Amino acid sequence: MSTEVQCGVWNFRPKCLQKFATPRSFMIIYGFLGTVQAMSFIYFVVSLTTMERRFKIPSQTTGIMLSGNEISQILFSLFLSYFGGQRNRPRWIAWGVLLSALSCFILASPHFIYGPGEDALALTKEYADMYFNSTNTTSSGKSALCTSSKSFDTCDKVEFLSEYSLLPVVLVFFSQFILGIGNTLYFSLGNTYMDDNTKKTRTPMLLAYASALRTLGPAFGFVFGPLCLSLYIDPSLTPLIDKNDARWMGAWWLGWIIIGFLMLLFTFLVGMFPKHLPKVVKTTKPEIDLPQYRKITHLTPKVIDEIPLTKKPISMSVIEKTQEPVTPDEIVPEDKTFPTMKELPIALKRLLKNKILMANISSGVFYILGASAYITYMAKYIEIQYNRSAISSTLIAGPAILIGVLIGFLLSGWYISTRQPRPRKLLMWNVIVGFVYLIGELSYIFISCPQNSIEQQISLTGRSNLIVPCNNDCMCESIKYSPVCHKPTGQIYFSACHAGCKEQLSHSQVYTNCSCIASYPMINLLNSTNSKNAEGPPYNVPESDWNLLHAGSCSAGCMFGYYMFSVIAMLTNVLGSSGKIGNILVNYRCVDIKDKAFAQGLLLLMISLFALIPGPIMYGSIIDSTCIEWGEKCGQRTNCLMYNKDQFRLYINATAFCFTFIAVLLDGVVCYLGKDLDLYGDDEPKKREIKAIST
Repeated sequence: MSTEVQCGVWNFRPKCLQKFATPRSFMIIYGFLGTVQAMSFIYFVVSLTTMERRFKIPSQTTGIMLSGNEISQILFSLFLSYFGGQRNRPRWIAWGVLLSALSCFILASPHFIYGPGEDALALTKEYADMYFNSTNTTSSGKSALCTSSKSFDTCDKVEFLSEYSLLPVVLVFFSQFILGIGNTLYFSLGNTYMDDNTKKTRTPMLLAYASALRTLGPAFGFVFGPLCLSLYIDPSLTPLIDKNDARWMGAWWLGWIIIGFLMLLFTFLVGMFPKHLPKVVKTTKPEIDLPQYRKITHLTPKVIDEIPLTKKPISMSVIEKTQEPVTPDEIVPEDKTFPTMKELPIALKRLLKNKILMANISSGVFYILGASAYITYMAKYIEIQYNRSAISSTLIAGPAILIGVLIGFLLSGWYISTRQPRPRKLLMWNVIVGFVYLIGELSYIFISCPQNSIEQQISLTGRSNLIVPCNNDCMCESIKYSPVCHKPTGQIYFSACHAGCKEQLSHSQVYTNCSCIASYPMINLLNSTNSKNAEGPPYNVPESDWNLLHAGSCSAGCMFGYYMFSVIAMLTNVLGSSGKIGNILVNYRCVDIKDKAFAQGLLLLMISLFALIPGPIMYGSIIDSTCIEWGEKCGQRTNCLMYNKDQFRLYINATAFCFTFIAVLLDGVVCYLGKDLDLYGDDEPKKREIKAIST
């Protein structure tokens, strides 16, 4: 038996593995591999803000780091898809998964090189005594207290180099560069391998199953990320703050170690599949009586063409027999000639002249450009707009969005496989859901919670307006943003110093003796106030709690907007994902069979070059432009500490709306050009012809 249709590696090809050489088995392994890969991407998104705070990385620099993935796809996608498409595709995918595992270990390495960082250490019980006497300086990571002597931000060059270095940025970029090679092999070779080894009418359902399994990856990522981030960045230390504190830094590096080992497991599983899956001759009798069937002589060659070529001629009697497997020894060896570099420009020119393909790819480019803000910066978006912590920012919105995507994939795959709608109807649906997506992006502009008083003051007048009579003698000019919350009223102060606090409870992040807190109100006055305003702050608290300030922002009052955002995102993604299977089929059916994998490589190239590289960088610049309070160390600007919420929300969503609108117009072009496209291979024309004759 030929090794090209046997499961295993090298000489290890036991009989017990051969029963797994089926399209369904490959779909399951390939789909769960996609689950892990998608989980890794979402984990990166969830842990991104923690990495930014740990290594003082601005959002624009984050976009540059992420571009490593796309740069490698630009450099290698055409070559890998062109040459790998006609070789042992599962084996090439396995090498790509191995590189993806390596990228995970590289991504975790900055933690082992630099450790948890001074800011994180200063918030632990073990280091509290060391820093407790230095609370008048901002280098300790604690909010400076009100003091009569002016405080200065001390600068230790050695300490600064360990806190803010280019090496973590370079390592993350390099890990993404390697990951891009693995992603190229996964996306360009996996789906085409399934399509070439199954009936064309079954392809939509297999693609839907694989896409649904990939969709589970982000769902796991949104759960897996908070689990890792709920552990402190150094699990061996005892933090003095809880997980909901804005300064909490979780164990962002731990997830990459776990995901890396999962990738290694799938390297062996996917590499076991053969170059080709064994084929089975299937009896396909038209649903008409035998005399009519014999009269349809012009269909006979098509029926014969469905039987694989064999060394011996096959008589017509074979068609009338029951299904019999064709053993690999009977199959004529395929042409062993592989594509050459000389033929690559010819194939590329052939694809670039394909109007349907280029319109479909261009539509995908603009859709991803519009979605880049939500893909890359969703956790940051939710943190800023709805005052959520890094751990809780995606706990509801993330799974809600992915449940919507999962439902859309499964329903659309089932409908296309069973009903086989005509191309015009299928492609027009993409235009309709595109307009629904536009309505969703437009609604995001109006869904948020209002800026707090500190954000409003800094947006209008800068920090100078924060010096008021109650903290005029506290020397707070050089104190960095370290918000503290007065829970009874929901009032936020820029820092404990700006609140006039003179004492900090030992080994805690609670401040007292604060001159800017209003005097404890009279009970009878407050009771009358609360009776008139049921939505007012909970003033009926003990006097001892009234005089306390807690580190971190007040997060109450934003849940309604957060829930609305999650519901709208879920509904729009149900519809949006329902059109993706149709787009994939267009890419497969509008090109020659030999160009199928190469077309996927061109798709990855154009999306990387025109969407995935400029998108995060562009949105990172937009986000940074809305910053109203920057961190600073040793005279250099670090990460943003406070944003203008209204500008942030308007700029991001308006930009996404414009790109998505262009994508919808291009979907309309695809609908017009592809109205006569054969989406279901040879089976669909045959069924229609037989049906027409029989009636």
